Parts: sequence; C-alpha cells; structure tokens
Amino acid sequence: MPFLTRLLERARRGAGVQLIEATTIFPSTTAAAITTLNTARTPQEHGNLAYFLWLEEFAQVTQMLRWGPGAARRGSYFDDPDVDPRDYVKVNSVHARLRERGAVSYVIEPEIFRTEAMTRMHAAAATYTGYVLPSTMGVRVRDLLEQRPWGDAPAYVYAYWAGIDTVGHLHGPRSAEHAAEAALLDLALERTFGDRMAGDTLVLLTADHGHAATDPDKLIDLIGDDQLRGMLRNPIGGEPRLAFLYTDHAERVKQHLARRYGDTCFVFDRDDAIEAGLFGRGEPDLARRRVGEVCVMLAGDLAASILKVDGQIFRHRGSHGGMSPEEMNIPVIAWRA
Repeated sequence: MPFLTRLLERARRGAGVQLIEATTIFPSTTAAAITTLNTARTPQEHGNLAYFLWLEEFAQVTQMLRWGPGAARRGSYFDDPDVDPRDYVKVNSVHARLRERGAVSYVIEPEIFRTEAMTRMHAAAATYTGYVLPSTMGVRVRDLLEQRPWGDAPAYVYAYWAGIDTVGHLHGPRSAEHAAEAALLDLALERTFGDRMAGDTLVLLTADHGHAATDPDKLIDLIGDDQLRGMLRNPIGGEPRLAFLYTDHAERVKQHLARRYGDTCFVFDRDDAIEAGLFGRGEPDLARRRVGEVCVMLAGDLAASILKVDGQIFRHRGSHGGMSPEEMNIPVIAWRA
C-alpha cells in the first residue's frame, strides 16, 4: 500500500498529515457503526445495535442492514409500500442536519445499496451517487471534487469501499485475498488524491470496524444447544462474536454457559453493559428492548453460530462485533486536498 505508506510517513514527520488513534463504537459491527457515521449518534440512541436484533415491531429477529427477516437472505419489511422506513428512524441523519444549515451532502456507495433500507432511512437527504465496480468509487469522488456542483456552499462527501469487509469475512483479515483488496483500495486513493495539492477539502480516511481472524471449524454452536434454547424467550440475535440471548431466566442461562463453554466466552448482563455506557449514551429503553438480557462475547479466534439463514450458518474466517483490538481499532488519517 505505497500511497498509505507515504501518508503515514508524512504523519510521522508532521508534514500535512495527521494520524489519529481511534476506536469504533460497540458492538464493532457494520449495522451499528455505519448508522453512527450517518447520524453522529451512538447505537443506544439510533437503535441499530447489531446485525441481528429482535424487533418487537415485527416480532422476529431482523437483519438490520436491510430491515428484513433474519432467517432469510432477501426481503425487507419496507418492500411493502404501506410500510414507511422513516417511521422507524429514531434520530436525524447528519445529511438532514447539514441541509438545514445550508450545506449539501453526497453519498457514494455501491449501486446495489441505493434502495436498501439503511440508505432510505439515513441517507435520504443526501444526493446518492452509485458505482458498480469498486474501482469507480475514486472516480466518483474525484469528479465531485473537480466539478464542485455545490458552488460556494459547504459540502460533505461520504464514500464507502465495501470490498475490504467482504474479503475479510470470506478469506480472513491476513489472507492474500485481503492484501489484494487493500492494494486496490490504495491504488484508488492514489488515483483520486495523489496529485492534488493541499486545499480546502479535508479528507478523513477510517473504517467502520476491524476484523478478528476466526476459525470456521471451531464454531461455538449456540443455535444447536437445545438446553439453552429451552431457556430463551426469543431466537438468538446479535453477532457471531457477540450473541444476544433473550431470556426470562438470566441466572440459569449464565450458569449453563459457564458449565458448557467455560472460558471460551465472556458473559455479561445487558443492564450492566448499558450502565457502563458500552452501547453509548442517552435514553436506554430502546437498547433494553433490542438487546438480550444476557450477552455472550467470544474470545480469541472463536465465533458462534447464532442463526441459520436459509438453513445455513455463517462460517467466516474473519468476524467482528466483539471488543478485541483487531475489531475495535480504527485509526483516522487526515489530510487536505
């Protein structure tokens, strides 16, 4: 990654680049972090607390990126024209707040995300600019910087590269495939910004989360645990690295987990996590309704099977949602162009 290497060297010398050590929100997952990036609110405030959540509104575990049944790969509640996604938005987006103050904003994402629930809920006030191939993302950014359709108004451009996350899940965060995708991102950044002099555009490069390497042959089979399932009120939610257990028998569940799984996981109470501020700030009622009473965070290179999607379980070589440094650290590189 020669372009990023040069930026980091400039940051070391204090030559127009700053490296800021940062951590993502908790849980360290796309559904929560991307919503935070689009709202400037914590998960406890915006309610998208994990990839899979039990939603009282629909009485089922929901996949929170497309707002649809968690046990199916496709479909959204918002496919029904009588169900308006705006009715389920808990906080205003940064794009709406920018518009109120006379600024304009743009979202550059894969074209397939244009009609997704998350876009309709949190990016409706922005101008959506889609791309089909990842190599085009930088072209879209550069076109906007050169054409400046916003004139003299302040502008905010949000661009998302999806490939790093996908390849990290499928092949692992230290794989040759992951390195190849990182090299493509580096090349795209160089073609977008490499010859641009410092100007009035602040560039912030970061991530929504990191990845922990996980072994798909060592899955903790929570969904296949009949004794555990008998103590649950609703199906399991959360993440493969952070399971949410919805139960009216919290102490019995914790005793069972300790006996059966020992130190392979860290078990804690939802209310203790809320009290400690793990999910953020603000009124906790929404988090109490959507997070299970018992939380199970996996250790080391372990993940859990929590839900079958179209009859299959996730068998990823990279995962996130937990609190390891690999999942939580998201350095920010800042420079002007």
